[in-house]
Amino acid sequence: MGLSKEFRVRPIYSEELKKKAVFSVLSGEMRKAEAERAYGIRGGQTLDYWLERYGRGILSEHKQLLEGMGTRKKRTPASEEVSEAEELRKRMKELERELEAANLRAEAYSLMIDLAEKELKVAIRKKSGTK
Repeated sequence: MGLSKEFRVRPIYSEELKKKAVFSVLSGEMRKAEAERAYGIRGGQTLDYWLERYGRGILSEHKQLLEGMGTRKKRTPASEEVSEAEELRKRMKELERELEAANLRAEAYSLMIDLAEKELKVAIRKKSGTK
């Protein structure tokens, strides 16, 4: 059996806690249930009441922050980092092209030697064990 109303102890929350909880919900940082757990708020409608009571005041206090909500912040690294990273990417692509060309050249030389040995019947490649 539950306690009668006159014997129930209602928790008293500080104004700061109320405003923090309301701001967390309004800013989208937490959902209502999460804020209730995080701040130890009991009662299903307590946070709803605080949202009605403090919501407008908090919105005006944090207007600048809330204006930026919903837009993604563009991450702009320092210009030095961008140029250095871009230079490294270009250098890497250049080296990859040079490597590909060197590999093709080596394969072409190998094919030319194979054809010359076959058609001219001359041993061009050095045999292992000879000096």
